[in-house]
Amino acid sequence: MNLLGAVTVLCILVGCDHQRAVNHYVSAIELESLDLQDQAILELQQAVKLDYDFSLAHSKLGDLYREKGENESAAKAYENAVQLDPWSYHDHLNLGQVYQILKKFVDAIKALKRATVIQPDSIPANYSLGVVYFETEDYENAQTYIEKASSLDPDNDEILASLGNVYSKNGDDYKAIKAYKQALEINGQQTDIMLKLGTIYARMKRFAPAKLILEKAVEADPENPSTHIALAYSMLLQGELQKAIDHYNNAIDVDPENHKAYSGLGVTYMMVYLKNSEDQKMAEDALAAWHTSLEIEADQPKIKRLVEKYSKQVYSEAAPASP
Repeated sequence: MNLLGAVTVLCILVGCDHQRAVNHYVSAIELESLDLQDQAILELQQAVKLDYDFSLAHSKLGDLYREKGENESAAKAYENAVQLDPWSYHDHLNLGQVYQILKKFVDAIKALKRATVIQPDSIPANYSLGVVYFETEDYENAQTYIEKASSLDPDNDEILASLGNVYSKNGDDYKAIKAYKQALEINGQQTDIMLKLGTIYARMKRFAPAKLILEKAVEADPENPSTHIALAYSMLLQGELQKAIDHYNNAIDVDPENHKAYSGLGVTYMMVYLKNSEDQKMAEDALAAWHTSLEIEADQPKIKRLVEKYSKQVYSEAAPASP
Protein backbone atom coordinates (compact mmCIF):
# COMPACT_ATOMS: atom_id res chain seq x y z
CA MET A 1 0.00 0.00 0.00
CA ASN A 2 1.42 3.41 -0.97
CA LEU A 3 1.54 6.49 1.29
CA LEU A 4 -1.68 7.97 -0.11
CA GLY A 5 -3.53 4.69 0.41
CA ALA A 6 -2.27 4.30 3.96
CA VAL A 7 -3.23 7.83 4.94
CA THR A 8 -6.64 7.41 3.28
CA VAL A 9 -7.34 4.28 5.32
CA LEU A 10 -6.23 6.11 8.47
CA CYS A 11 -8.59 8.97 7.73
CA ILE A 12 -11.48 6.61 7.26
CA LEU A 13 -10.72 4.83 10.53
CA VAL A 14 -10.63 8.05 12.57
CA GLY A 15 -13.62 9.61 10.85
CA CYS A 16 -11.72 12.16 8.76
CA ASP A 17 -14.10 14.17 6.57
CA HIS A 18 -11.44 16.06 4.66
CA GLN A 19 -9.92 13.64 2.20
CA ARG A 20 -8.84 16.51 -0.01
CA ALA A 21 -6.72 17.93 2.83
CA VAL A 22 -4.97 14.59 3.12
CA ASN A 23 -4.39 14.50 -0.62
CA HIS A 24 -2.77 17.95 -0.47
CA TYR A 25 -0.57 16.79 2.42
CA VAL A 26 0.61 13.73 0.52
CA SER A 27 1.30 15.86 -2.54
CA ALA A 28 3.35 18.21 -0.37
CA ILE A 29 5.47 15.31 0.91
CA GLU A 30 6.14 14.17 -2.65
CA LEU A 31 7.01 17.71 -3.77
CA GLU A 32 9.37 18.13 -0.83
CA SER A 33 11.20 14.96 -1.85
CA LEU A 34 11.77 16.61 -5.25
CA ASP A 35 13.16 19.78 -3.57
CA LEU A 36 10.10 21.75 -4.66
CA GLN A 37 9.57 23.45 -1.32
CA ASP A 38 7.53 26.41 -2.57
CA GLN A 39 5.00 24.16 -4.27
CA ALA A 40 4.93 21.91 -1.20
CA ILE A 41 4.09 24.94 0.96
CA LEU A 42 1.18 25.81 -1.33
CA GLU A 43 -0.17 22.28 -1.00
CA LEU A 44 0.10 22.40 2.79
CA GLN A 45 -1.61 25.77 2.90
CA GLN A 46 -4.51 24.21 1.06
CA ALA A 47 -4.48 21.25 3.45
CA VAL A 48 -4.81 23.39 6.60
CA LYS A 49 -7.39 25.56 4.88
CA LEU A 50 -9.52 22.49 4.29
CA ASP A 51 -8.81 20.95 7.70
CA TYR A 52 -7.43 23.38 10.28
CA ASP A 53 -7.10 20.58 12.86
CA PHE A 54 -4.64 18.69 10.65
CA SER A 55 -1.65 19.07 13.02
CA LEU A 56 0.79 17.18 10.78
CA ALA A 57 0.23 19.70 8.02
CA HIS A 58 0.95 22.63 10.36
CA SER A 59 4.07 20.84 11.56
CA LYS A 60 5.35 20.21 8.05
CA LEU A 61 4.60 23.82 7.13
CA GLY A 62 6.80 24.88 10.04
CA ASP A 63 9.61 22.63 8.82
CA LEU A 64 9.48 24.02 5.29
CA TYR A 65 9.25 27.64 6.37
CA ARG A 66 12.21 27.08 8.68
CA GLU A 67 14.27 25.57 5.86
CA LYS A 68 13.60 28.72 3.83
CA GLY A 69 14.61 30.98 6.73
CA GLU A 70 11.09 32.37 7.10
CA ASN A 71 11.15 32.07 10.87
CA GLU A 72 8.10 34.18 11.70
CA SER A 73 5.96 31.98 9.45
CA ALA A 74 7.63 28.87 10.86
CA ALA A 75 6.83 29.98 14.41
CA LYS A 76 3.19 30.53 13.55
CA ALA A 77 2.93 27.09 11.96
CA TYR A 78 4.57 25.40 14.95
CA GLU A 79 2.32 27.36 17.33
CA ASN A 80 -0.69 25.92 15.55
CA ALA A 81 0.84 22.45 15.65
CA VAL A 82 1.55 22.45 19.41
CA GLN A 83 -1.88 23.88 20.15
CA LEU A 84 -3.43 20.97 18.29
CA ASP A 85 -1.00 18.38 19.69
CA PRO A 86 0.39 19.40 23.12
CA TRP A 87 2.46 16.20 23.26
CA SER A 88 4.40 16.74 20.04
CA TYR A 89 8.09 16.76 21.02
CA HIS A 90 9.20 17.64 17.49
CA ASP A 91 7.01 20.73 17.29
CA HIS A 92 7.85 22.06 20.77
CA LEU A 93 11.57 21.61 20.09
CA ASN A 94 11.41 23.34 16.73
CA LEU A 95 9.15 26.08 18.03
CA GLY A 96 11.60 26.80 20.85
CA GLN A 97 14.57 26.87 18.47
CA VAL A 98 12.76 29.23 16.09
CA TYR A 99 11.82 31.51 19.00
CA GLN A 100 15.50 31.51 19.94
CA ILE A 101 16.46 32.70 16.45
CA LEU A 102 13.80 35.40 16.72
CA LYS A 103 15.20 36.36 20.17
CA LYS A 104 11.85 35.63 21.82
CA PHE A 105 13.66 34.07 24.72
CA VAL A 106 10.80 33.83 27.22
CA ASP A 107 8.69 31.97 24.67
CA ALA A 108 11.69 29.83 23.67
CA ILE A 109 12.25 28.73 27.27
CA LYS A 110 8.59 27.79 27.65
CA ALA A 111 8.54 25.70 24.47
CA LEU A 112 11.89 24.02 25.12
CA LYS A 113 10.97 23.19 28.71
CA ARG A 114 7.88 21.47 27.36
CA ALA A 115 10.07 19.51 24.95
CA THR A 116 12.24 18.32 27.87
CA VAL A 117 9.12 17.24 29.77
CA ILE A 118 7.95 15.18 26.80
CA GLN A 119 11.44 13.72 26.21
CA PRO A 120 13.59 14.26 29.33
CA ASP A 121 16.66 12.68 27.73
CA SER A 122 16.54 14.72 24.55
CA ILE A 123 20.00 16.05 23.77
CA PRO A 124 18.89 18.90 21.46
CA ALA A 125 16.08 20.02 23.80
CA ASN A 126 18.31 20.16 26.88
CA TYR A 127 21.16 21.79 24.96
CA SER A 128 18.96 24.37 23.23
CA LEU A 129 17.30 25.25 26.52
CA GLY A 130 20.69 25.68 28.19
CA VAL A 131 21.89 27.93 25.37
CA VAL A 132 18.78 30.12 25.63
CA TYR A 133 19.31 30.48 29.36
CA PHE A 134 22.93 31.43 28.61
CA GLU A 135 21.78 34.09 26.15
CA THR A 136 19.50 35.54 28.82
CA GLU A 137 22.42 35.54 31.30
CA ASP A 138 20.75 32.99 33.55
CA TYR A 139 23.97 31.05 33.92
CA GLU A 140 22.79 28.82 36.75
CA ASN A 141 19.98 27.29 34.68
CA ALA A 142 22.22 27.31 31.61
CA GLN A 143 24.71 25.11 33.46
CA THR A 144 22.00 22.69 34.59
CA TYR A 145 20.70 21.98 31.09
CA ILE A 146 24.01 22.08 29.21
CA GLU A 147 25.50 19.67 31.77
CA LYS A 148 22.52 17.38 31.18
CA ALA A 149 23.07 17.54 27.42
CA SER A 150 26.78 16.84 27.87
CA SER A 151 26.08 13.84 30.08
CA LEU A 152 23.85 12.46 27.33
CA ASP A 153 26.39 13.19 24.59
CA PRO A 154 29.84 13.40 26.23
CA ASP A 155 31.81 13.47 22.98
CA ASN A 156 30.04 16.44 21.43
CA ASP A 157 32.61 19.23 21.05
CA GLU A 158 29.95 21.92 20.51
CA ILE A 159 28.25 21.06 23.80
CA LEU A 160 31.60 20.87 25.60
CA ALA A 161 32.54 24.32 24.29
CA SER A 162 29.24 25.73 25.54
CA LEU A 163 29.85 24.04 28.86
CA GLY A 164 33.20 25.81 29.04
CA ASN A 165 31.47 29.11 28.32
CA VAL A 166 28.97 28.68 31.13
CA TYR A 167 31.60 27.51 33.63
CA SER A 168 33.65 30.57 32.76
CA LYS A 169 30.67 32.85 33.34
CA ASN A 170 29.99 31.13 36.66
CA GLY A 171 33.58 31.75 37.75
CA ASP A 172 34.74 28.13 37.69
CA ASP A 173 37.87 28.52 35.58
CA TYR A 174 39.19 25.03 36.23
CA LYS A 175 36.01 23.37 35.00
CA ALA A 176 35.98 25.74 32.01
CA ILE A 177 39.55 24.78 31.14
CA LYS A 178 38.70 21.07 31.35
CA ALA A 179 35.65 21.46 29.09
CA TYR A 180 37.54 23.53 26.51
CA LYS A 181 40.43 21.05 26.46
CA GLN A 182 38.02 18.15 25.97
CA ALA A 183 36.40 20.02 23.07
CA LEU A 184 39.80 20.61 21.48
CA GLU A 185 40.73 16.95 21.90
CA ILE A 186 37.72 16.10 19.75
CA ASN A 187 38.26 18.90 17.24
CA GLY A 188 41.61 20.61 17.54
CA GLN A 189 41.02 23.26 14.88
CA GLN A 190 38.50 25.38 16.77
CA THR A 191 40.25 28.73 17.00
CA ASP A 192 37.49 30.37 19.00
CA ILE A 193 37.89 27.78 21.76
CA MET A 194 41.67 28.22 21.73
CA LEU A 195 41.15 31.95 22.27
CA LYS A 196 38.79 31.40 25.19
CA LEU A 197 41.12 28.88 26.77
CA GLY A 198 44.11 31.14 26.32
CA THR A 199 42.22 34.11 27.77
CA ILE A 200 41.36 32.13 30.91
CA TYR A 201 44.98 31.05 31.33
CA ALA A 202 46.12 34.67 30.94
CA ARG A 203 43.52 35.90 33.42
CA MET A 204 44.81 33.32 35.91
CA LYS A 205 48.37 34.55 35.19
CA ARG A 206 49.26 31.13 33.86
CA PHE A 207 51.25 32.71 31.09
CA ALA A 208 53.13 29.69 29.76
CA PRO A 209 50.03 27.68 28.74
CA ALA A 210 48.35 30.92 27.60
CA LYS A 211 51.24 31.66 25.25
CA LEU A 212 51.30 28.08 23.98
CA ILE A 213 47.61 27.85 23.09
CA LEU A 214 47.38 31.39 21.70
CA GLU A 215 50.39 30.85 19.47
CA LYS A 216 48.65 27.71 18.18
CA ALA A 217 45.57 29.82 17.49
CA VAL A 218 47.62 32.31 15.48
CA GLU A 219 49.25 29.46 13.57
CA ALA A 220 45.88 27.82 12.88
CA ASP A 221 44.18 31.02 11.72
CA PRO A 222 46.72 33.77 10.92
CA GLU A 223 44.17 35.79 8.95
CA ASN A 224 41.93 36.15 11.99
CA PRO A 225 42.81 39.41 13.81
CA SER A 226 41.27 38.07 17.03
CA THR A 227 44.06 35.50 17.36
CA HIS A 228 46.73 38.21 17.20
CA ILE A 229 44.78 40.45 19.60
CA ALA A 230 44.41 37.67 22.17
CA LEU A 231 48.12 36.86 22.02
CA ALA A 232 48.97 40.57 22.27
CA TYR A 233 46.76 40.93 25.35
CA SER A 234 48.48 37.97 26.97
CA MET A 235 51.87 39.57 26.30
CA LEU A 236 50.56 42.84 27.73
CA LEU A 237 49.52 41.12 30.98
CA GLN A 238 52.97 39.58 31.23
CA GLY A 239 54.59 42.97 30.84
CA GLU A 240 56.22 42.00 27.53
CA LEU A 241 55.20 45.29 26.00
CA GLN A 242 57.23 45.19 22.79
CA LYS A 243 55.84 41.75 21.93
CA ALA A 244 52.34 43.05 22.67
CA ILE A 245 52.94 45.99 20.31
CA ASP A 246 54.16 43.62 17.60
CA HIS A 247 51.10 41.38 17.87
CA TYR A 248 48.65 44.29 17.94
CA ASN A 249 50.32 45.59 14.78
CA ASN A 250 49.98 42.13 13.23
CA ALA A 251 46.25 42.31 13.91
CA ILE A 252 46.10 45.73 12.25
CA ASP A 253 48.00 44.39 9.23
CA VAL A 254 45.34 41.68 8.89
CA ASP A 255 42.42 44.05 9.53
CA PRO A 256 43.22 47.79 9.31
CA GLU A 257 39.69 48.62 10.54
CA ASN A 258 39.85 46.63 13.77
CA HIS A 259 39.15 49.06 16.58
CA LYS A 260 40.06 46.55 19.29
CA ALA A 261 43.59 46.25 17.92
CA TYR A 262 44.06 50.03 17.97
CA SER A 263 42.61 50.26 21.48
CA GLY A 264 44.99 47.59 22.78
CA LEU A 265 47.90 49.16 20.94
CA GLY A 266 47.12 52.50 22.58
CA VAL A 267 47.05 50.90 26.03
CA THR A 268 50.42 49.26 25.40
CA TYR A 269 52.02 52.45 24.13
CA MET A 270 50.73 54.30 27.19
CA MET A 271 52.17 51.66 29.52
CA VAL A 272 55.56 52.13 27.86
CA TYR A 273 55.22 55.87 28.41
CA LEU A 274 54.25 55.47 32.06
CA LYS A 275 57.40 53.40 32.61
CA ASN A 276 59.45 56.17 31.03
CA SER A 277 57.71 59.53 31.14
CA GLU A 278 60.48 61.09 29.07
CA ASP A 279 59.35 59.06 26.04
CA GLN A 280 56.83 61.64 24.85
CA LYS A 281 56.41 59.96 21.46
CA MET A 282 54.99 56.83 23.08
CA ALA A 283 52.30 58.90 24.76
CA GLU A 284 51.48 60.65 21.50
CA ASP A 285 51.37 57.31 19.68
CA ALA A 286 49.02 55.97 22.34
CA LEU A 287 46.62 58.86 21.92
CA ALA A 288 46.83 58.54 18.12
CA ALA A 289 45.96 54.83 18.32
CA TRP A 290 42.99 55.56 20.57
CA HIS A 291 41.76 58.32 18.28
CA THR A 292 41.93 55.91 15.33
CA SER A 293 40.03 53.29 17.31
CA LEU A 294 37.30 55.80 18.14
CA GLU A 295 37.06 56.90 14.51
CA ILE A 296 36.36 53.27 13.60
CA GLU A 297 34.00 52.61 16.55
CA ALA A 298 32.83 55.68 18.44
CA ASP A 299 30.89 53.80 21.12
CA GLN A 300 33.82 53.11 23.45
CA PRO A 301 33.30 55.11 26.64
CA LYS A 302 36.36 53.61 28.35
CA ILE A 303 38.66 54.65 25.52
CA LYS A 304 37.11 58.11 25.45
CA ARG A 305 37.86 58.49 29.15
CA LEU A 306 41.46 57.42 28.57
CA VAL A 307 41.86 59.96 25.77
CA GLU A 308 40.45 62.72 27.96
CA LYS A 309 42.59 61.76 30.95
CA TYR A 310 45.90 61.38 29.18
CA SER A 311 45.46 64.23 26.70
CA LYS A 312 45.35 66.61 29.65
CA GLN A 313 48.28 64.91 31.35
CA VAL A 314 50.54 64.45 28.34
CA TYR A 315 50.06 67.79 26.67
CA SER A 316 50.13 69.79 29.88
CA GLU A 317 53.48 68.19 30.70
CA ALA A 318 54.74 68.88 27.20
CA ALA A 319 53.68 72.53 27.19
CA PRO A 320 56.52 75.04 27.54
CA ALA A 321 56.73 77.00 30.76
CA SER A 322 55.14 80.44 30.75
CA PRO A 323 57.62 83.29 30.39
